[in-house]
Amino acid sequence: MIKNLKLNKSLWGISTLLALIAAIYGLMNNKIYSGLFPEKFIAAQFSQDWLTILVCLFLIYLIFTTRGSSLKKPLIILGIMGAFAYLYAIFSIERVYNVLYLLYLAILGTSFFSIVFTISSLDSGVVNTLEVRKGVKYTTAIFSLLIATLFSFLWISALLPLMATKTQIQNLYSIYLLDLVFVMPSFVITAVMTFRKNPLGYVLTPAMFILGIFVIFPLGLGELAQPMFGMTMNIKSMGMSFMLSALFLGGAIWQLVALKQKQGE
Repeated sequence: MIKNLKLNKSLWGISTLLALIAAIYGLMNNKIYSGLFPEKFIAAQFSQDWLTILVCLFLIYLIFTTRGSSLKKPLIILGIMGAFAYLYAIFSIERVYNVLYLLYLAILGTSFFSIVFTISSLDSGVVNTLEVRKGVKYTTAIFSLLIATLFSFLWISALLPLMATKTQIQNLYSIYLLDLVFVMPSFVITAVMTFRKNPLGYVLTPAMFILGIFVIFPLGLGELAQPMFGMTMNIKSMGMSFMLSALFLGGAIWQLVALKQKQGE
């Protein structure tokens, strides 16, 4: 399903290698985050680095085993590249000016352009033969719209008081930007394409859900790690993160399993 596989694998591999280096270095020397993150976020970054290492090892397996005819592995890779772009866009926009900052920019650049190139490399002849059962595609499309609506409402509700008082927050302003400008519109677009029976929507929906997993799940892990850093765990926040991650995971698996080529094609 992927054309120009060699170049795609090169971009995936570079992003994976750079992210692996950044995560390993961050674990070995977590002082690089001191003074750049609020203290309560250090545990979350510790968990994020561990998760990134595990994901990179999984990516290495996927990259080596993906073939030009592979139908589902490239979509998993695409979703993880989206998660890398999101994470390191946060680091870049939030001005995490430590020794790894140029590496963060490099990961953002390579992962972003790998997404663009992978989507442009999808074989339209194969994509147009794909189908998903009606119950699956409409359920995942509705879920995508609900996610976009929920987070757009939450973030706009948080922004309006800041706008009214002309308050500039010092941390996590990047999330409002990335979610409202890129991520939530992408959920809406994939949902609309699915409702219009555009096979590209069937392909991009699981990739968006995989992105959602690796954005939300580390928040729960961060809460789980808070006691290691002498802070109190927020059980409610952790539970919400894990529950939403489970919904994304279930949706991604459901869509990938249901994604098939039409008989006779």
